[in-house]
Amino acid sequence: MKKNLFLLVMALMSLSANAQSVSKPGEPYPVYCDLAGYNTWGFGKVKVRLDMGRTLPNKEGYEYIYDGDKKRKFNTMMEVLDYMSKRGWKVHTTYVITESMGNQNVLHFLLEKQVTDDSQIDEGLELGNED
Repeated sequence: MKKNLFLLVMALMSLSANAQSVSKPGEPYPVYCDLAGYNTWGFGKVKVRLDMGRTLPNKEGYEYIYDGDKKRKFNTMMEVLDYMSKRGWKVHTTYVITESMGNQNVLHFLLEKQVTDDSQIDEGLELGNED
């Protein structure tokens, strides 16, 4: 009996280890993005910054959504989420952080997207990292 229980536990452990392995080429896998939104352009406008997990030349490491040569302005966070949703991103988790500079609450959305290749991560997004 103990031997059968031991074998069952070992089999379950091996299954869970396989679930965490790197996906095979062509198989979808999740990628993540931290979207932070805060009000800096006056009433009714929100500024959005993205952490796509990349090393960037600017000191903050954030990227911004651009519309041509200017940072894109959004009226509400729901507009931002709709914009990202149309590009394949889904909300995974939300949280709020109070930033010391300006002493304001910053709403964060952890977004998830399924891709089969890293080139699909920022597909449909015009991003820049200039402040």
